[in-house]
Amino acid sequence: MPISKIRIAIIGGGVAGLIVARHVTSRPEFYSVCLFEQTDEIGGTWVYTDETEFDENQLPVHSSMYENLRTNLPKEIMQIPDFPFKDSEGLPSFVHHSVIRQYLVDYAKHFNLHPHMKLQTLVNHVEPEILSTGETIWLVTFTDLRTKLVKTKLFDVVILCNGHYTVGHFPQIQGIENFHGGIIHSHQYRKPENYAGRKVCILGASWSGIDIALEISKYGDKIYLSHNLPQPLDATLPKNIEQVPGVKSICGNTFFFRDGSFAEIDDFIFCTGYEFTYPFLSKKVEIHTRDNHVEPIYKHLIHMKMKNLFFMGLPTIVVPFPMFHIQAQYIMGILEGRVKLPTPEEMKEDFEREKQSLLDSGIPIRHINKLVDRQWDYYDEIAAAVHVPSFPPVIKKIYNYSNKMRELDLMTYKNYQYRIIDSENFTVSCRKGC
Repeated sequence: MPISKIRIAIIGGGVAGLIVARHVTSRPEFYSVCLFEQTDEIGGTWVYTDETEFDENQLPVHSSMYENLRTNLPKEIMQIPDFPFKDSEGLPSFVHHSVIRQYLVDYAKHFNLHPHMKLQTLVNHVEPEILSTGETIWLVTFTDLRTKLVKTKLFDVVILCNGHYTVGHFPQIQGIENFHGGIIHSHQYRKPENYAGRKVCILGASWSGIDIALEISKYGDKIYLSHNLPQPLDATLPKNIEQVPGVKSICGNTFFFRDGSFAEIDDFIFCTGYEFTYPFLSKKVEIHTRDNHVEPIYKHLIHMKMKNLFFMGLPTIVVPFPMFHIQAQYIMGILEGRVKLPTPEEMKEDFEREKQSLLDSGIPIRHINKLVDRQWDYYDEIAAAVHVPSFPPVIKKIYNYSNKMRELDLMTYKNYQYRIIDSENFTVSCRKGC
């Protein structure tokens, strides 16, 4: 038993924050927990709002959720391992975002997380202080948005769960300042009806770019899906969607693409990813967030020089909810001494070695956090370190199968229904329109 409880600050009440809170509050003899959430609701980006710029407190809207969004992964592999979906058999595999939102509300209620939360509380500043013992503690300054009262509290550990789907990345494009049409990032996109009869250029062909293009194609006149993928998407698309290379320059409302072609455009939507931002962190916390990559972070999670500062949500192209479930237990293993971390120098050497290996294999630095096929070894490694179950093989099988169905037909892959039989096997059937 520790002499005193470890004081933990969790910043952000989205999926990662809730999962971390669930695990650390399960050990009340070890931890004193405070979860800070700047809105009056939990769920992070899964909380839909029609607002796109500022909320009632004049803070930037956090959520990037659009009205019709359905998950791009089956719920059977998205669900948190110790909290399956209710009425799972009656739900489609690719559920509407409101189902996920309710799922998270139920999760917080089931594990009695609300007593540990400070809602409508903005974290202004997180400052490290090094004690005479060499240990680092944290001064967290926050504002109660209802009373405007500002306080500062001490914590032993800070876990950052503030999300990374709020500050959109806008690549520089020559002449864009003279474009006369509408410009938004996918963060501000909400409803496809707003583009009825319009000619729309969508820059980026990852999850959101394709999804938004398909939605708008039902209303828009012409959709130009602009991207720099090595090959065009080998998939059936609506007739009014045309794939074009990246945008080279803009003159008035004329867009010039990298192959020399051009088109007249009414609206421009950037689906170009998001920036990793931590505006509340003191400059004493040395981090570099360039090219969509955060350093110096060990195992995509731990600050190498400050082992009691954790960054959740850095890996992308992963199965996020179960990943957070394992990461949270890994953090607890570190805090309780069951996981022995290397020295900062050894962590840096290991990190640089892996980074160089990825660069040598042709993965650019901006894609290092996109784990894709590397995710499975990552889960196995951190789960084994803390002696908790990793993903059963069936999760990887469904993930790969659903991605294959997506590649075959972007317009119907969400109509398939998955069912897990056991740790190795699953079935798949068609609900409608396959």
